[in-house]
Amino acid sequence: MKFPLHDVRALGDAASEAFLSPARWQGSQLENAAYKIEEFTVSGEARLYTDGASRPPRHGRTVPYTTRVLTIRPVRDEDFSGEVHIELLNPSTGNDFPMYWPDTARHIVRRGVAYVGVTCKAVTAHALRDMPGGRYSALSFPHDGAVWDLIGAVAAACRRPEAAGLLPGLRRPDRTLLTGWSQSGSFLRTYLSEGLHDLHSEELAQGICDAYLIGVSSGGFGPYGYVNVDRDGEIEFDARLRPVTPLAQVAMDDPRRVVRGSRVPVIEFMSQEEAVSHLWHQRADSDVAGDLYRCYQIPARGHESGLLDDAGRIDDHRAAGSAPAEGCPRHAATAYLLAAAIDNLIAWTDGTPPPRADPISMRVAPGLERDPQGVDYTGVSCVTNEAGHAMGGVRYLDVEVPVRRMAGDPDGPIAMGAWTHTPFDPAELRRRYGSPEELRERARRTVARLVADRWYLPEDAAAAVDEFCRSVPSHWG
Repeated sequence: MKFPLHDVRALGDAASEAFLSPARWQGSQLENAAYKIEEFTVSGEARLYTDGASRPPRHGRTVPYTTRVLTIRPVRDEDFSGEVHIELLNPSTGNDFPMYWPDTARHIVRRGVAYVGVTCKAVTAHALRDMPGGRYSALSFPHDGAVWDLIGAVAAACRRPEAAGLLPGLRRPDRTLLTGWSQSGSFLRTYLSEGLHDLHSEELAQGICDAYLIGVSSGGFGPYGYVNVDRDGEIEFDARLRPVTPLAQVAMDDPRRVVRGSRVPVIEFMSQEEAVSHLWHQRADSDVAGDLYRCYQIPARGHESGLLDDAGRIDDHRAAGSAPAEGCPRHAATAYLLAAAIDNLIAWTDGTPPPRADPISMRVAPGLERDPQGVDYTGVSCVTNEAGHAMGGVRYLDVEVPVRRMAGDPDGPIAMGAWTHTPFDPAELRRRYGSPEELRERARRTVARLVADRWYLPEDAAAAVDEFCRSVPSHWG
């Protein structure tokens, strides 16, 4: 059995020195919380698996690796909920990028959850190693295929007392949740579909984790929708996200692109952009033992909106030489929807199924021939309502009580493009809602219904209404 960690070493002064330490971010939720930030190097030995027909996949040689883990956890064990949320940090910018923590930090801290962020790809490990000062000089990630046993190793460690040294002073966790977003979300789709969750669980003689949350990842989005188990190195794309050179990827109708047969609960959380390219890879929700699955598609939300609002985090990336995306306004509703999805997912591990949502409604152009590379979906569009927002999907305050039109750039790429939020003018607001007081009451009633349907948490109801109303121009004319 090769995959467990064999060495964990603390890196000092993580709050001040760790790359992307949230202690340096404005609004990080840690200012008044009894939380601490720690950082470790973790080492292990990973098998390199080979793409093919067998499940789990065959493997050949092994490689040693040393990568880093950033933890954000309660200081005191009595404040620890017993939950650990493990995020595979997104590598698509060439530097670690946390896509889960920013929108879930408030909820994680109020619940007493421990967060573990993992550097999980060669390009990001190398970027850290090359930073001035030598903090990460020990990092080595010789092949991207090491990620699969790394996932198993960190998840296994987080099921042990003190998370095998990653959460010193905290008791053995009760629940572990694995999450990845965008490319890292696709890592988890591969991990499940290749049978590696089952393999690692068998080797450990216990489940590798209790639940999965796969974020903004579409099974139909070409080489990033399903990451070949033996893929190594970066893919070069043009401005329209078409591969510049031919590349190996599983066929668009390969069944591995659809998550099936999970013994632990899985939620796929998609924006409207991923829903478009995921159309031919949709599957029914299931509560059947051995196939626990939900897909939540969020209308009027883009792939990156809501992720880049914090100047401190952006500056951290700029210092590392990575320019942040522009034109992506914050999507405040994401934090509320995610908080409820997380609580529902954890409740599912105790046998309470989460709510279901219809997929976003789509139309397909007559005679459309699907792009075999899985990156061109210009012939697929969403069915929209009179406000211009997609029908179906998870309904939330901003689409149930529209006060602005939210739309992606029609001339941009199918994913990771700019989205605009255009407020209604005063005349339109008066026509729809009469007055600010009537709008607030409408929002209050809508959120109460969403709480009853388990899309919002009760403790978020008042804040959601207040934040929504503050986003509307105060002068209606």
